[in-house]
Amino acid sequence: MKEPVGILSAVCHLPAHQRTVKDLFQEEGIGLSDEVASRLGIQQVPIRNGETASNMAVAAAREALQKAGVNPAQVDVIIEYSILPQEYLVPVWNMSNKVQAEVGAGKSFVVGFSGNGASNFLVALNCGVALLQENENLKTALLVTGDVTIPGNRVLNPADPVTVLGDAASAVVLRRGASGSVVMDTELSSEGANHDICYIPGGSLVHPDDLGLYRLELDKARYDAFPRVATLQKVSRTLLDRSGLQLDDVASVVSPNISAEDHQQLQPIFGGKIAGVCASNRETHGHLQGSDFVLNYLSLMESGSVCPGDYVLAASHGMGAMAGASLIRC
Repeated sequence: MKEPVGILSAVCHLPAHQRTVKDLFQEEGIGLSDEVASRLGIQQVPIRNGETASNMAVAAAREALQKAGVNPAQVDVIIEYSILPQEYLVPVWNMSNKVQAEVGAGKSFVVGFSGNGASNFLVALNCGVALLQENENLKTALLVTGDVTIPGNRVLNPADPVTVLGDAASAVVLRRGASGSVVMDTELSSEGANHDICYIPGGSLVHPDDLGLYRLELDKARYDAFPRVATLQKVSRTLLDRSGLQLDDVASVVSPNISAEDHQQLQPIFGGKIAGVCASNRETHGHLQGSDFVLNYLSLMESGSVCPGDYVLAASHGMGAMAGASLIRC
C-alpha cells in the first residue's frame, strides 16, 4: 500500500489590477456582440501591472510554503506547470530555478511541463504524487506556475472568441503522509495530432520587431472537431472505475474557466456537479491556465460545500491536446 500524498496548502496569486472584457475587446480591435459576451461568460480579468510571471510565481510559492508550515530548505522537488512564454529563454534560465533560488529551496531539483493547456496542472500533480510515493528520499513537493499573457493576446481566437486570458500565479505544496486532501489517482490522455492546435508562430521571440508573429493562434476548426467532451468523459470514467467509484460518489467537479459555453457542454457528463465557484471565478477572472484549478479548489474548500472524506474530481480537456482527471479525497 503506497503512502498517501496530500495537499498541505494551495495559493493563487492574482494581480490587483483588473480590466473589463469590454475594454479588452475594444483595445484589441474586436467587436463584442451580446452573443459572444454571453457565450464567454467573462466580465473581467486580472492583469499584471509591472509584475513578471516569475516574480508572481515566487510570491505564490513563498506564501504556499508559509501556509503549509514547511521550511523551504525541506522541499525536495519543484515542479512547474506554466504555459505562456516567460521573460527569458532556454538553454539555462527557467522559472522553476528562479523559484528554487528565491524561496531558499536549495536541496530541491526542478522539473517542468508545457504544452498541455490547463491540464498542465494535472500533469504536474500526477508527477509530484508519483515522485513522492516511489522515492523514499522525497517527502515534499512544490508545484508552481506563473502565466502572463503576451500583449494583444487577451482574446483567444479573435475571429470566433474562445476565452479571455488573465494573468496569475499559483502554488501547491504536496506532502507524503498528509492525511487530508489526498490525491488518490490521476488519468491522462494525449492527442499527438493536436500538437499544433494552439501555438505562437514567432517562436522563441526571434522576431522582436514583428509583434504580429506573437499572437496566440488557435486552429478553431480542429478545436471544434476534437471530441473534447467525450474524451474527458472517457478519461474520468476510467479514473473512477479504477478507484471503484461512480460519479454519484463524487461531491463536486472543478474544471478550467474557459467559457460559459465550455462549462455548459461539460455539465451533463458530470451530472451537473461542476462547482458553482467555477462559474463565479470565470466571470471575475477569465481563464488563468493551470491556475484555474488552484483558484477553484481554494474557492470550493472555502465555500463549505464539501466535507472531510468527500471526493472532488478535477478535470480538463486540455484544449484537445491533453485530457486529464485527478481524484482528490478531502
